[in-house]
Amino acid sequence: MAKSSKEKKKKCENRVPIVAILGHVDHGKTTILDYIRKSHVQSCEAGGITQKISVFNISPSGDKGKQITFVDTPGHEAFDLMRTRGGIIADIVLLVVAANDGVKPQTLESIEIIKSSSAKPILVINKTDLPDTNVAKIKREVVSHGLLLEGMGGEIPVIEVSGKTGKGIPELLDMINLVVDVDGLQKRTKLPKGVVAQAYVLESVKDKTRGNISTLVLVQGNLCRGAWLGYKKDEDYEIEKIKGIISEEGENICDLSCGCGGKIIGVSDLLPLGSEVYILQERDMKLLNSLYEEEHEDLESALVEDDIFASLFEGEEEEKDNKLEVVIKSSSQGSLEALKKSLDKLKKDEFTVDIVAQGVGDISNKDIEIASLSKAIVLGFEVGLEKGGEDFAKKSGVLVRTYSIIYKLVEEIEDALDMLSAPKVTEEEIGNGVIRMIFTLTNGSKVLGSRVKEGILKRDCKSYVVRNDEIIGEGKILSLRIGKDTVHEVKQGEECGVILDTEVNALEGDELYCYKVLR
Repeated sequence: MAKSSKEKKKKCENRVPIVAILGHVDHGKTTILDYIRKSHVQSCEAGGITQKISVFNISPSGDKGKQITFVDTPGHEAFDLMRTRGGIIADIVLLVVAANDGVKPQTLESIEIIKSSSAKPILVINKTDLPDTNVAKIKREVVSHGLLLEGMGGEIPVIEVSGKTGKGIPELLDMINLVVDVDGLQKRTKLPKGVVAQAYVLESVKDKTRGNISTLVLVQGNLCRGAWLGYKKDEDYEIEKIKGIISEEGENICDLSCGCGGKIIGVSDLLPLGSEVYILQERDMKLLNSLYEEEHEDLESALVEDDIFASLFEGEEEEKDNKLEVVIKSSSQGSLEALKKSLDKLKKDEFTVDIVAQGVGDISNKDIEIASLSKAIVLGFEVGLEKGGEDFAKKSGVLVRTYSIIYKLVEEIEDALDMLSAPKVTEEEIGNGVIRMIFTLTNGSKVLGSRVKEGILKRDCKSYVVRNDEIIGEGKILSLRIGKDTVHEVKQGEECGVILDTEVNALEGDELYCYKVLR
C-alpha cells in the first residue's frame, strides 16, 4: 500500500541519522563496518537497501524506531569535496584510531575534516583486543591535535571497541543514538518548491549490463523510481528520469526514504563523486539552474574575492609607485579621520597606502566605480553597501571589505602590504621521475604511477610533466601514495602514485619534474 504524502513528510522530518567513518588506513574502519553490517543490518524502508560498504542501514537490537545509516566515504578527498561544496552529509563522524598504533597522517587529515565540519564526532579506539595497546596515549595524541574528549576538557565521547570480536560495538551503537537524542541531526535548509529531495553521490561505476550506476545517500526528501533527477556535469545541467533503483543484490526496488542510501540506474552520465543532486517534481531546467546558483553562491563569491585580491599582487612588472590604492568609507567624520591616521602610518619596506577617495556613509556604486578606475580596493568601517552594490562590485572586479572593528581592518591592510613587498618567487628542482602506469579512480582523479629517478617527489610542490623535452602540463602534487599509505615525500628508487591538482594528458614514459618554490 502506497504511503500518503503526509506520512512521507513525517518520515522525512524524523529521518534516519547518517554516520560517516574516517581514519587511517589499516586502523580497522572496514572491519568495524563489516561487523556491524553482519550483526545488525535491516531493511531500509521500502527498499531493503543493504550495500557492502558505501552505505547501509541498520536497526540496533531490532529496534526499528532507532535506525542508523552508515556511510563509508570513498576516500578522504570525497568527504572533503562534500564538505567544501557546502553539503556535509553526516550527522555524526566516527574517528577510528587503532589502539596499537596511534595518530597517523590520515588520522590528522580526518581530524582537520572533523574540525571544519558541523557533524558531531565520536572517537572510536579500535583493536583493543590486541596486546601492547595504549588507550591513554591515543587519547592524549587526539587531544593534542585539537579534539577535546570527555574527561579531558571536552565533550567528545570515546568508545573502545574491537571490530574483530565485536567488543564495544553495542556500546558504540548506543552512543550514536544518545548523541542523536541529545544533539539532534544536522539542520537542513527547507527544500524549495518543486524540489522533492536532495542527495549526494557516494560512488559511480559503469556496469556492463546495467550501464551507469550511482550510489546516493538522501539527506532530504524521498526518492521514487521514475522521478526527475537533476544534476550538474562539468558546466552543463541535466535532468533525466530515474529508470530504476536497485539493491546491492540487484533486486529492483521502488523508493528510498530520508537518510537512506541506494543505487540508481539509467542516468546517461557517471555522476561526479561527492556532488549534490536534486529530485524534482517535473522537468524544470530553470529551477535546477537556480538551485546550483544558490547552493554555490557563497563559494563562488569567495573565489571571486580571492581572485580579485590575488590580482593586486600579480601581473607584469609595471610601475605601481609602491602603493596600495584604497577607497575608504566610514560611519562618521570622526571615525573616518581615525581610520585615515591609522592607514597613513602603515608602511612595509617602500610600500604604503594611498587613499584615492574617502567619505562618510554607505558604500555607493560611485565609490566602486572610482575604485575600478584606479584599481583600488574599497574599505568600509561600520557601513554597508547601497542596494545593488554587491553585484556591481562583482561585475566591476572590485574587492569590497567591510569591518566593525578598526584594528581588524588595519591588520588586513598590513597583511596586504606584506604580500606586496614580498620578493618574487623562484623555483628549484628537487627531483624527477618517470611515469610508468596511468589509471583513473572512481572519483575521476588520474593517478600517475611513477618511479623516482633522482632526488625526491614531495606533496604540495609544483610539478611539470615533460615529453620529449617539452612541458605538456603542470600542477601541484595533491596526493602521494606508496601502496595504501599516504606519504609526504617519495625518495629516489621508490615507486608511488601521484595525483596532481590539474588534469594533464600524460602518457606512460613521460617524465615528472618536481620543484620547490623559493621566495
